[in-house]
Amino acid sequence: MLNFAEITKTCAKGLLIVLNVFCILIALTRLGFALVDIKVLKRYGEEQSGECIAGDVIIVVASLVLIGVAIFGCVGAIKGCIQMLHLYVCFVLLIIILELLIAIHVLVMRYDLQLRVTEWIREDFYKNVTVSEVEEHLKIWDRLQTANECCGLNNPNDYIVLRQRIPISCCARAYSANNEIARQLMYKSCIEFKTYYKNGCEEEILCMLQSDSNGLIMVVVVSFWFEACGILLALWVLKHLRSSVQVYKAIVKY
Repeated sequence: MLNFAEITKTCAKGLLIVLNVFCILIALTRLGFALVDIKVLKRYGEEQSGECIAGDVIIVVASLVLIGVAIFGCVGAIKGCIQMLHLYVCFVLLIIILELLIAIHVLVMRYDLQLRVTEWIREDFYKNVTVSEVEEHLKIWDRLQTANECCGLNNPNDYIVLRQRIPISCCARAYSANNEIARQLMYKSCIEFKTYYKNGCEEEILCMLQSDSNGLIMVVVVSFWFEACGILLALWVLKHLRSSVQVYKAIVKY
């Protein structure tokens, strides 16, 4: 005769282990997202993006904790330990609450960052720089235009309106050339055939920030559903383990 209770318990354990493996993969993905986002946000300085970087650090910590809890859940499922599974359920509930708070923090701080970056980039582009500040100002915009593949604040015409030449950093091939002669020839060709970046930096930066925010939120939402399923499976396993213990005690008693 088939023991359906035992088969069900084994299936629940297997599903819980598989689900925790997926949770580990999701946590690693989220960890990668957060680390890349930190690197991107550092371009805008601590003053502009300090709070968002702090949010990413919290995501990194939460991801590492989730990996530890998922491994703990796998061990508890394999051993069939009731105490470990109880702790697993409690830990996952705490992580879910933390992740909901993280998601709210990311949304609020990222929106605030977009406003601050917009204000800063507009002010800096039209800033009246002194002779001593010109070089540093050009370096900042060279980094922005190269990193975000953009040109000017709204588009390259901003430089024409200001009666300035389009910077070489707007021309990808010319800017990356090692030889100065080749650089100047490529730059001349870039301006002549208008092969420089066409999009403005404000639009590109805001799109990038929004994209990173959406990516992190999506991973958090997916993680939430996997963790919720993990709790349900753990409770299912606990139910069967308790039934097994009760049956064992009844057999021993009689």
